[in-house]
Amino acid sequence: MKLKTGRILAFLLTFTMIVTSFTGGITVRAATEYVDTSEYESLAWIYRDYFKVGAACEAISHWGDTRKEIGNPTKEAVIANLFNSITCGNELKPAYNFSSTSETLFKVDRAGEEMLNWAKNNGVGMRFHVLLWHSQVNPNFFAVDFKATSKGVPTTSDTAELDEDCLVDRETLVDRLRTYIYGAMEYLYSNGFAGTVYAMDVVNEAVDEAKDDGLRRSYWYKIIGPEFLYYAFLFAREAEIKYSKQYAADYGLDPDGDLSSIRPKLFYNDYNEWFTKRVNVITDFVTNRPWNAGQQMIKSDIIPADGDGTIKGDGLIDGIGMQGHLSDNNNIDEYMRALRAYSEIVDEVHITELDVGVTRTGENRWYYQAKFYYDFFAALIEEVKNGAKLTSVTFWGLTDDSSWRDGAYPLLFTYNLTAKAAFYAVAMAGKGEEFNMNLAQTLTEFKDINVDFEPYTDEATGAKTNYTVASAGFMARGTGHMPTLRLLSHNNHTEGAKVGYCLVCERNEQDATCMIDIAKFSGKNITFTAYVKTEDSELAIGLDTGTSTELKRITPGDDWAPVSINFDVPDNLNSAFVYFETNGSSDIFIDDVSIIYTKEGEEPAPVVGEEPVEISEDNNDEETPSTSESEPSVTPTPTTADTDTVSENSNTTKYIAIGLIILGALLLGYAGVLIAVNKKK
Repeated sequence: MKLKTGRILAFLLTFTMIVTSFTGGITVRAATEYVDTSEYESLAWIYRDYFKVGAACEAISHWGDTRKEIGNPTKEAVIANLFNSITCGNELKPAYNFSSTSETLFKVDRAGEEMLNWAKNNGVGMRFHVLLWHSQVNPNFFAVDFKATSKGVPTTSDTAELDEDCLVDRETLVDRLRTYIYGAMEYLYSNGFAGTVYAMDVVNEAVDEAKDDGLRRSYWYKIIGPEFLYYAFLFAREAEIKYSKQYAADYGLDPDGDLSSIRPKLFYNDYNEWFTKRVNVITDFVTNRPWNAGQQMIKSDIIPADGDGTIKGDGLIDGIGMQGHLSDNNNIDEYMRALRAYSEIVDEVHITELDVGVTRTGENRWYYQAKFYYDFFAALIEEVKNGAKLTSVTFWGLTDDSSWRDGAYPLLFTYNLTAKAAFYAVAMAGKGEEFNMNLAQTLTEFKDINVDFEPYTDEATGAKTNYTVASAGFMARGTGHMPTLRLLSHNNHTEGAKVGYCLVCERNEQDATCMIDIAKFSGKNITFTAYVKTEDSELAIGLDTGTSTELKRITPGDDWAPVSINFDVPDNLNSAFVYFETNGSSDIFIDDVSIIYTKEGEEPAPVVGEEPVEISEDNNDEETPSTSESEPSVTPTPTTADTDTVSENSNTTKYIAIGLIILGALLLGYAGVLIAVNKKK
């Protein structure tokens, strides 16, 4: 029985690995090839007179995620060349560094140590994130005998509601807090990292402005009380003073001399910190609340004689961290007001987790994101010149595909390290240059458009992605009798397509048509080609810029027919579309659309049997109300959801994967029964 059970388990483990490998193919993959990054300017150098510029990163070894940075030589080189600071995205959080079996309760995560060593060896500073947080902390920290339970069941979940009878008392948790913080500090000093870590987030996200005292009801708060904030900063300051003296010689310093170079600045860090209510709460608990007036709560040799019992007045805090998870439509002035307010109460302010999500669709999104980044950094420079105490800005990630806001594309680089317009905008602001980008310049790379409606690789994420009507750049057009646009399988022109998709414009009225966005080609000469099919006897394409101009009319016939034309797209357009219409009301099938712009010094791409057509704003032969939006979609918008049609390729894959997972779970359950029976025998 044991031999049989062992064979079954071996089979199931192999099966599970196969299922995991199979289903993993559905998720976003890491880039295997990267663009040349050698010409990118160093942001650290550009902003050297203003503040450090950093990037949050993670070790591949921590999650096994090859999209991460440390452990990837190409991404490591970009970080080392462009930035002078890093932050561990997860590796130094208490969830991964707490150990109840350690004498100090601190046991460094191996990936965290890997990143510390990388920073030290590359001469890059590090912000230590984080000592104390309500999230990503092992609940055993709060439990008697380090055994947390929820509804009587042991748990290691940081979101579980813990049983009251498993919680330690106040004194025990204060002692554990001291032990953990001292343990973390001693680890840094004894391993040579005190000169690398220049700042530490002592407490993260303690604010909840909805509460009467403005503080989150974490287990730190519930067990210790709101004064846990004071204790955390006191212990961090005590520990760095103690160990900086103890290990000074290891850093070539006099224990009685200036040790500021190996004493990390101590920070409070939070999100939405530019909201007025949060500014008020943070200012209050840092500067106004006399947690330890007269040292009645706890005595310490490091508290100055004139200390007033507040965190600031007792010299326990150096800075405020403003996370900065923004979108390209946020109010920059509001953020700057908060920056000034924090500069009045602490010695330093850091923007610790900056990213800017896009709120538009289509290629316009890169323009607005770049413009926001430019305006934001230009404003930061002005604030520093006017006395703001900003000393560090950290982007919360390197590439869009590994961002925690994947889908908002909030960072400076795409998955293969292509610099986005946002990167150049940040550099431009740092050099004091005027922002002079236009739509074409904000494209990751100005490219031709080729749409065959088959699944493609998303350039922003590297994921295998299905087209939608919108992501292909198409939209309905009409004066009230709007058509239905969808993707249709098994009806296509594309050679070699496994399933074969085309766009179908389903219509009941002659003026219910469709169009494709070509706004990005404003001011350029293009060759437009599409393959079309319809039961109507004639099909025309034209230019819609708010008014409409027919460009070409063909007789399609019974099968796919090309409609192709070369023309100049007028300059300075708010919108521009190529539309399709027929002389009847039959459905229009469209496939293999290409738009090739004429590069400087080159001849236009060829069309079949036609000369180039000159288009001006004056030769409009009819006026049709435009259905375009103010911010049209131009090229494939990265998406993994096809809302317009069923993708047979992707859904079949998903259904097979789900079936395999369910089968694997059933087999694993059966194995469990076999093991239980075997144990009884």
